Amino acid sequence: METKEATDTQCVSCSGTVRIAADSYEGEIVSCPGCATELEIYTKNPLKLVIAPEPEEDWGE
Repeated sequence: METKEATDTQCVSCSGTVRIAADSYEGEIVSCPGCATELEIYTKNPLKLVIAPEPEEDWGE
């Protein structure tokens, strides 16, 4: 049985190490353990992280 390992990549905000689980998916939000920035997995192959968009306020309109 093949086991998939996590991948380490670099935070786009602080350049710290962020570990991405093997079962993660595009669009998933992960946090940088160094600076707490929320990052979105933009693509898995090649792995690319972007700063997650801030949720917009919903004023009930």
